[in-house]
Amino acid sequence: MIIKRLLVMAGVTVAAVSSLAACGESSNGADAKTPVSAASEAAGPAAAANGIPCSAAGDLTATPDLKPPADLPMVPGGQIYLAKGPFGKTELFFLWKDADPTDLNSVRDEAADTLAKAGYTVERKDQEEGSEAEAHLSGPHDVAIQVIQLCEGKVRIKYNVS
Repeated sequence: MIIKRLLVMAGVTVAAVSSLAACGESSNGADAKTPVSAASEAAGPAAAANGIPCSAAGDLTATPDLKPPADLPMVPGGQIYLAKGPFGKTELFFLWKDADPTDLNSVRDEAADTLAKAGYTVERKDQEEGSEAEAHLSGPHDVAIQVIQLCEGKVRIKYNVS
């Protein structure tokens, strides 16, 4: 009886995993891309390094319904154009800011300093030169900041808030 239950549970688990694995595929085996994921790929560091025009980076004028918590100040001059979540207790906020895409560290430092002035503690910072700069902070929320190139003259700042 126990073996039968284990076999049934294993079968259900395999079916569920197979179903989830197929979610990212289209019927012809190619990856299914939504307009947002396609725009996100276009807005990645490699595309920005090619100097894509901002008109190709997606809708940077959007105003998402999801707003950041009141006790989470955003980097000055940043414009929220995309928000996702909640995923459990986690929310994602994407901002663009006019900045030199070759100096990601200074934008990361400005974003982290803004939070530090509001009582957050900088836990660590790191960077991959020319690709991304990150900061991790604790406080009223745990926050991970990632800065990457977005398009000509702009950077993308992602706040991962939990």
